[in-house]
Amino acid sequence: MIPRMDAAVSGIPAGEEARPRSATVSDIFLARLGALEKRVGIELERSAPSLGPAGEYALHVARLGWRAASSLAAGATTAAGRRELFAAWTAGGPVDELGFDAGLAESVREIVKPLSRRWLGLHEAGSSAFPERGGVLLLVNRSAWPIPIEALVLWAWLGDGRLAGRRLAVLWDADFPELPYLSDFFRRIGLVAATRENASALLERGAVVLAFPEGVAARTKTYDRRYRLARFDSHGLFAAALESGARIVPGAVLGNEDSYPLLGSFGLIPLTAQFPLLGPAGILPLPVTWTIRLGPALEYGGERQDASATDAIMDAVRARMQACIGELLAVRSSR
Repeated sequence: MIPRMDAAVSGIPAGEEARPRSATVSDIFLARLGALEKRVGIELERSAPSLGPAGEYALHVARLGWRAASSLAAGATTAAGRRELFAAWTAGGPVDELGFDAGLAESVREIVKPLSRRWLGLHEAGSSAFPERGGVLLLVNRSAWPIPIEALVLWAWLGDGRLAGRRLAVLWDADFPELPYLSDFFRRIGLVAATRENASALLERGAVVLAFPEGVAARTKTYDRRYRLARFDSHGLFAAALESGARIVPGAVLGNEDSYPLLGSFGLIPLTAQFPLLGPAGILPLPVTWTIRLGPALEYGGERQDASATDAIMDAVRARMQACIGELLAVRSSR
């Protein structure tokens, strides 16, 4: 038998019965918000007819954004949740010895992946066997666009099972401006400045390093000079690869230089078919199909290389990359 609770002990004034707490405005709002969240979530997950590449990408991003917003709203309803969210924003996730945040990289890859798969139709054609272990310097051509959008596209595609879970980093222009929060964000997912020191540190630890040996020289390639390799300005990258004993894999990408057709420039501002005409949307690549081909690893002696030998290897890589581009162009023109 449950003992009777005395009114004085229970905090209920004598002679009064306990009344249920009336719902507050906040309770009603949260209940309705929860119901709305459930309905929107069901609609976003529902299968939809073919929407084309733009519609599929927008739907995918909307689903990811809604899930993130729902988690954020749920965490912000309590004081403890707000403290945890603030700690996550300020401290970031755990990083490995290279300073990479695997959790953040996977989240960003899920957002960028539809851009490479659906918007650009990025696929591989006729590649050679890729080295399974040890540091690898993977070199491909690039467009004239100075913002590392194509670097992110290729990073997401390579990291999506192509490299079997190996750590992947991307080297981009060393003069890319240091921006608050954004620069740290890039570093945490593995996009760092193309310096000899960074290349050495990554290759010595067995990472796969994607780089663009044309560097800033590619920014002057107008549309009529697309797919003609500019001079290589990355002597330090080759020296780092040779000193660390890393494999050098020449490759080529077809479509990226069509997605950013450089028509000219206004000072430091590039003028393309979509930028600045389309405003901020102009930073996205035009939906041209991208094809990537990875050639065989370059064979070179293990003995110490001098400057002349490094120059010879650079010339050999440049010749292989240009030949690979020519093969992809020939296949495309024959269709």
